[in-house]
Amino acid sequence: MSHRPYRDDADFRVLLDFLSRVNVANSQAGYLHPGDLTWWIRQNTVFDPQEGIELFHDDAGKLLGFVFNKPPEWATLQAAPHTPSAVLDEMLAFAQAKAAANTQKSLTVAADAGDEALTRALERADFSRTGERMCCFVYRPVVQGVPTPTLPNGFSFSSVTDDPDLKAKRVALHRAVWHPSKVTLEAYEHLRAAPSYRADLDMVLVAPDGALAAYALGWYDPQTRNGIQEPVGTHPDFRKRGLGQLVVQEVTRRLIVLGAEKISIYTFERLAAAMALYKSVGYTLSGYVEDWQRNERVEVVQKDGRNAQ
Repeated sequence: MSHRPYRDDADFRVLLDFLSRVNVANSQAGYLHPGDLTWWIRQNTVFDPQEGIELFHDDAGKLLGFVFNKPPEWATLQAAPHTPSAVLDEMLAFAQAKAAANTQKSLTVAADAGDEALTRALERADFSRTGERMCCFVYRPVVQGVPTPTLPNGFSFSSVTDDPDLKAKRVALHRAVWHPSKVTLEAYEHLRAAPSYRADLDMVLVAPDGALAAYALGWYDPQTRNGIQEPVGTHPDFRKRGLGQLVVQEVTRRLIVLGAEKISIYTFERLAAAMALYKSVGYTLSGYVEDWQRNERVEVVQKDGRNAQ
């Protein structure tokens, strides 16, 4: 087995295909959606995938999985089904070493509760759950049907076209929702150039005066027929009016039209408003992504050669 850092867009396409294939092979393990990876890599110009992603291969060159560190003290591991435990242990050891080399903070690993192999690897390495977790909400059209959002007077939906003014307003909306944000127009253009990006799933809700009130970005994987919405948000000036529900419903509807059989949205369990929003539009709680942490002392070598704890 060998491992190496992420190199270029060729690796990006390999990882997207890998995530599609492992989701088909084991849909219960909670693998990332290809849209997740696209958003994580391209949401801003600060993250460097050559620093934050490590690919692991077997002796024949087959991709076994990858480690995603962002920042160094946070990681998630994505390994193919039936990956030997020794490989998972080495992937976890790599993430620990990377965190130790860059920060004095303890490494936090996010692991889907359905990923039994990774759970066992974390337990072997003396990690324990911190209590922080994200909730996975799922919409299945065969059960919930197709949503039909009803717009208030004067409001309208719009996909984000190549219009420069609309793209700039879309970036400003994201920055207002997630202030302080590292998203820039340059980063957004890079995101839009990704192979899995679809402008018809980049949805904004336009107020009567032309202001952008809310948005949701959908991603669709035709190999798995799964969709995901990431990110979702409402401008602070338009909150508590049910407008976030409308964009989530519209992107859900569009994903279903494309063929999605399952659509997911994730949010932290502590965010009560987001939890209530997704439940209100028919999404049901399906699982959790849990944070694990191993508290350990990290030795720092001072300039005079002595060790400081």
